[in-house]
Amino acid sequence: MKAPVKPLLQLCFLLMVFSCKKPYTPAITASNPGYLVVEGVVNSGSDTTVINLSRTVSLGDSKVNSPETGAKVIVESSKNDQYALAETIAGTYVAINLNLPTDRTYRLHIFTSKNKEYASDFVKNMITPPVDSVYGVPDKAGVQFYVSTHDAANNTGYYRWSYSESWTYLIDPAEQSEWDFVNNQIVPRSTANLISNTCYKFGPASSNIFLGASHLAQAAVSKAPLGYVAASTGRLAGTFSLTVKQYALTGEAYTFWNLLKTNSEQLGTLFDAQPSSSVTNIHSVTNPDEPVVGYASVSTVATKKIFLSGRTLPLAVETPPILPLECLTKYIPVDPIATFQSRLQQTFGSGDSIIINAVTIYHTTTILGYDYAAKNCLDCQTSGGTNVTPPDWPPL
Repeated sequence: MKAPVKPLLQLCFLLMVFSCKKPYTPAITASNPGYLVVEGVVNSGSDTTVINLSRTVSLGDSKVNSPETGAKVIVESSKNDQYALAETIAGTYVAINLNLPTDRTYRLHIFTSKNKEYASDFVKNMITPPVDSVYGVPDKAGVQFYVSTHDAANNTGYYRWSYSESWTYLIDPAEQSEWDFVNNQIVPRSTANLISNTCYKFGPASSNIFLGASHLAQAAVSKAPLGYVAASTGRLAGTFSLTVKQYALTGEAYTFWNLLKTNSEQLGTLFDAQPSSSVTNIHSVTNPDEPVVGYASVSTVATKKIFLSGRTLPLAVETPPILPLECLTKYIPVDPIATFQSRLQQTFGSGDSIIINAVTIYHTTTILGYDYAAKNCLDCQTSGGTNVTPPDWPPL
């Protein structure tokens, strides 16, 4: 599961090295140190393990990301079991259904294409307890989300959460498209190519860091804050879904994430406390003096997904419109027939307009012309979503 903290890790690391936030250009910007950045969690259960490898870039570099490609990434156990990850896209290494035994510890072992070797410390395989509840508390401008959990086995008192969002949005034209323009001809629209006025959008995983620690009985954490979704984003206009992933942490992993969270919240002003020194359990075997950014953890993942209807929320903020400000229905007549084909091509050839319906002589099938409108007035997919309903989505 990808946790998109790469730019943050790189920035925090560079600032920690020089421990100064005054607006000057440090010498490191003149050359790229290229330290290894390791992101991700080894999922010891049946879910997918995603490890992202990249290299730090200098502050003045126009490149945002420098993936480490062609590496050999292995999960190794204290009993010499090995599980190889496969590179799916540049710098992303994946394994499915590792289902690691719980009676041993594990580490990441990395061999790069340039013959550099890195290894993490062996760490405990943490079994994550279920998420007790995820819920939202609305105000007039949006919804604040919270999570609660506990560990009946008392195996951990430290948690990390990430979440992703998905939501519906609606385009509600007066008419639905009955016709299509295919191969320079107007034909009845096929069921496989229907235009939908309801679409679904999926947001990326949260980039913020959400942590919880408990010294209570059964490691209980109640009402830990997650993100806030503002009504002004338009995401609460229809059905909104939040998917929360929970990770059990060791105390050392919690320390790493807490330092990273503190650094990310302090960066930016001259009057903040200076960023804390980072901790890591990943080391360069080839060059022990070479810094490595990241922390290797091994755990199962607990997931909980909730839905809420924006129409039931006491919001006092108008959601932004999905439709363009002007969605006018236009008309293309058949006559003069001599120019009809060229006018069709000019109007519909680019795909920017969609035929709504045929206009006929009253009580006959004689077609006089066609009503049409701009595609972004009829097809919700033009706003970046999909009209394919997710399998777990409740009825609208």
